[in-house]
Amino acid sequence: MGLLEGLIVYLGPWSWLLLALLLAGVEVVVPGTFFIWFGAAALVVGLLALAVAMSWQVELVLFVLLSAAAVLIGRRVYGRAAKESDGLANDRLGRQVGRLAVVDRAIEGGSGHIRLDDTIWRADGPDLPAGARVRIIGHRDGRFLIEPETGG
Repeated sequence: MGLLEGLIVYLGPWSWLLLALLLAGVEVVVPGTFFIWFGAAALVVGLLALAVAMSWQVELVLFVLLSAAAVLIGRRVYGRAAKESDGLANDRLGRQVGRLAVVDRAIEGGSGHIRLDDTIWRADGPDLPAGARVRIIGHRDGRFLIEPETGG
C-alpha cells in the first residue's frame, strides 16, 4: 500500500474534506479561478463519502468526474460573465463617453479644458467659450473629444 493510498484509507472521507480546504487555500494564494473547482469536487466527494460507504477507488473516479464537470461549468459561467462586462473597467476615459461637462477654459484652435465633476481635463473639439455645455464623444491620446451639447 502506497503512502497516498494509506493516507486516504486512514483518514477516510476526511481526506477529501482536507483536500477541499487545501485547494480552497491554494485558490486564495494563486491568482486565477481554477483550483476552486477541484476544491468543490473534493468537498462533494467528502460529503458523499461521509453519507455512503465507498471504496477509495470509487471516490477517486467520482472526484475526477466531478472535477471535470466543475471546471467545464465554471469556465462557461465565468466566460459568460466576462462577455457581459462593459469592457471599460480599466478605461477611465472611456467610461466618461456620453457624459455632459462644462468648458472650463475656452476651446480655441480645437484645444482647451473641460470640467467634469471636480476635475479639469484636456479636451479637443470645436471652438467654444468657457461655460459652454459639451458632451464627451470619445477620447484620444489622453484627451477627451467633445461636441457642443444639443439639449438631448
